[in-house]
Amino acid sequence: MATTAGASRRQALGLLGGAAAAGTLLAAGCNPRRRPPGPPRLGIVQYVRGAGPDAARRGFVRGLAKGGFRAPAGVTLLERFAAGSMATCRAQVEELLEAGVDMLVAIGTPPLAAILAIAPARVPVVFCYCSNPWGAGAGTSYTRHRPNVVGTVSTNPLAEQLDLASRIRPGLASVGLVYNPSEANASFEAELLRREAAPRSLAVMVEPVAGPAEVTRAADFLAGHRVGALVRVGDYATSVGFPALAAAGLRHRLPVYSVDPSDITTPGCLAVVGWDPEADGAQAGALAVQVLRGRSPATMAFVPVTRKLLLLNRRTARAIGVTLPPPLLRQADRVEG
Repeated sequence: MATTAGASRRQALGLLGGAAAAGTLLAAGCNPRRRPPGPPRLGIVQYVRGAGPDAARRGFVRGLAKGGFRAPAGVTLLERFAAGSMATCRAQVEELLEAGVDMLVAIGTPPLAAILAIAPARVPVVFCYCSNPWGAGAGTSYTRHRPNVVGTVSTNPLAEQLDLASRIRPGLASVGLVYNPSEANASFEAELLRREAAPRSLAVMVEPVAGPAEVTRAADFLAGHRVGALVRVGDYATSVGFPALAAAGLRHRLPVYSVDPSDITTPGCLAVVGWDPEADGAQAGALAVQVLRGRSPATMAFVPVTRKLLLLNRRTARAIGVTLPPPLLRQADRVEG
């Protein structure tokens, strides 16, 4: 984890004005608008549909249910999907506030940024599937953060990704990175990748893209400059466009490494080192349960995701002429092919 909790925990600020009756959150304590009667209403905003964020959302709902807030009787879930548009994110946040939600939930860094730009400070916010809450404006450390915000931090294990790439191909000198620099989460992790590469004597060649449609061109450009592997950080452009990135790896016989466990079945993906997104969501769901039961987010620290997965694809290894070391195969959580 690149950012560590270096500050002491903030003093409780009584954000919610006390716990609500029957262990649920009082709407009047967190939203000035009138709300319909019934169980707590949670507005969930997800930036894109995909295996990773969908798994995080499922985990969040599972975490709620495990804590006693099972839909529809125990909690009302108002789910919104922004289709990769910040303008849509903002419109959906405004719509959910108009609907009188008791809590806003961000699945991803962009929805968190949209929520924090619009929602009043009295509305509790929980986030997950988020590598860069700092860039979204949530705070400056795990313990120094906005008093109405709490969540899980899943900055990807990029040092481990580079170590894996060097272990599979000893003597690796360079990697190529395709990413969208306009995404706060992607630019944050791209810089972390560069920092981790330097002490490993690895050069990082970067080719920026504006969206998934440019991934093929960018990957072919990097392959033409003879990088030793293609790597992926937490970036929505290459999340949607990952099949194109992996296909370029096959064409150029280059290893392709991802941070998203769902990518391992994509032809051309050699390996994944990343977090379990469903476990990420479940941790965030448990945090939401604490807030729904009356605890102030101001008294809670952000939680780093720790459940890491190593996945390998032997079919891709054979296709690009790479031998996966037997000890690595035994270490893997799953081996495809």
